[in-house]
Amino acid sequence: MSSTQQRGEYVPTIALIGCGAFAEVYYLPALVRFPGVAEKLILVDSNGARAQHLASRFGIHRCVDDYRAILGEVDAAIVATPHDLHYPISMDFLQHSAHVLCEKPLAEKASEAREMVAEAQRAGVTLSANYTQRLFPSSVKVKELLAGGALGKLASIHYSWGSLYTWPTASGFYFNARLSPKGVLLDRGPHAVDLICWWLGDRPAVVSCQHDSFGGAEAVAQVELSHGDCAITIALSWLNELPNEYVIRGERGEIRNGIEDWWRIPIALPSGKVHKIKLAHDEQDYFDFGRRLIANFLNVIRAGDKPLIPAGDVIPSVEVIEACYRTATRFAMPWYENLGTLWSPASAR
Repeated sequence: MSSTQQRGEYVPTIALIGCGAFAEVYYLPALVRFPGVAEKLILVDSNGARAQHLASRFGIHRCVDDYRAILGEVDAAIVATPHDLHYPISMDFLQHSAHVLCEKPLAEKASEAREMVAEAQRAGVTLSANYTQRLFPSSVKVKELLAGGALGKLASIHYSWGSLYTWPTASGFYFNARLSPKGVLLDRGPHAVDLICWWLGDRPAVVSCQHDSFGGAEAVAQVELSHGDCAITIALSWLNELPNEYVIRGERGEIRNGIEDWWRIPIALPSGKVHKIKLAHDEQDYFDFGRRLIANFLNVIRAGDKPLIPAGDVIPSVEVIEACYRTATRFAMPWYENLGTLWSPASAR
């Protein structure tokens, strides 16, 4: 049986909380691929017109504007709301014995994340998290290579992700300081930090965090971490293009790969030879991974399968990001003059 097949005949009632851009391009196309799911799916959004629009487009029969109206009547919930609502909404559904799949970041505070995991255990349900880059075959292969000592002792890890912000957010919460003053570090940072924690099998220590915020959402951030003798740099931007790659250097070789090049892993050996590993994959773009995540969530609900990404596994990344915000300082002025040098390919050579 493939990872995208359902088991049995039972079709659970699922609530999709939040009908923003990500629900439209990621969750809904995946959910409606599975027989019977659309008929029992409930869309929830305070913007009733937005929910009705997506319901009409995807063949969904029921919408509500307040998730509290359906607590206790659904088997599971997918929480795809602004970040600050992940914790309270997830907790409400967990307390009503519903399985939850929560979009990243799992929570803004590590204490909240731990409380969510504990509540799921108490209620006898599951709490899954969506950190999609963990599902990439390349990410899985990197973890395998590092665990097997393929690179030897690690010297450094560099991760950069930057591009002009063009995401068609429906709510605009990213730029609403009343809802959250946090920006790119809480948006793109969870992917980067979670991958690094997962690859290392441990939580690195925060050395420094700098960003450009003057009280609102930061658009550029640079984080320095350490794990033993391994120096880790993360550069994130909503303002400019960065190499959008990770570079992992060890005593036996180096991996340099594009963030979304999930079908390959190139390993540069000390001899100068590059060994290219091609990886099997069915996905053609980022959003195709939603089908695998939803297939797993359905099997978690129906057959007791283990979540692809158990929420407890991502708590170290929540802890790191919380520590980054707690200790962050502002870039030295004028910070924008050095924008292009925050991360450069030369720095990773």
